[in-house]
Amino acid sequence: MKSTEFNTKLHVLHISTKDEIELFKAGPVEEKLITAEVCVPHLLFSSEDYKNLGSLIKCNPSIKSNSDKQALRRALKDQTIDYVATDHAPHVLSEKKNTYSTSPSGMPSVQHSLLAVLEMVHEGDLELTEVPRITSHSVAKRFDIKERGFIREGFWADLVLVDMNDTYEVKKEKIFYKCGWSPFESYTFNSRIIETIVNGERIYSQGKILSDTIGKKLEFTRG
Repeated sequence: MKSTEFNTKLHVLHISTKDEIELFKAGPVEEKLITAEVCVPHLLFSSEDYKNLGSLIKCNPSIKSNSDKQALRRALKDQTIDYVATDHAPHVLSEKKNTYSTSPSGMPSVQHSLLAVLEMVHEGDLELTEVPRITSHSVAKRFDIKERGFIREGFWADLVLVDMNDTYEVKKEKIFYKCGWSPFESYTFNSRIIETIVNGERIYSQGKILSDTIGKKLEFTRG
């Protein structure tokens, strides 16, 4: 790739097939010029889910076969794919219920992204110790984000407290998206988020949003 020839960095979004994985190399994110990410829907859904969810899980690129999903999970574990991202596209439900060809692409997934990653831990595809790397550490390293991404003295406290031994069923009344729906509705995750702390402030606790404080602009250390 030209990125290697000219010693420049390149980041590739939304990897969705096992064939694409072959274009990348495994290794720590800080040692790479070319990096890649995978979105939550491609890690949890496969083409088999279209029969039940239809256009609700239509996205770009489209969700592929189960073998592609499993390959994406392996690539995430061996650091060929560097971290998990979300394709948060909160189209209203009336639009998503159109026919597949006319429905807009994308779905809301931010609220349940960590639970989706932890589901891979329960299913044996990831170790719990790998979760911070693919959800936080590698992102901060890749984009040189200042004082974020790690639990360190002097860093902003962006933390999530999780019960790995409790379950969480996604119900409509528990959905915080303004669009009011989720492709995970009626799905029961094998973990539960207890509390969320953003910029050192408790934002969410025991199913309730405590504050609507606006977030802070990210800063970067790169020149």
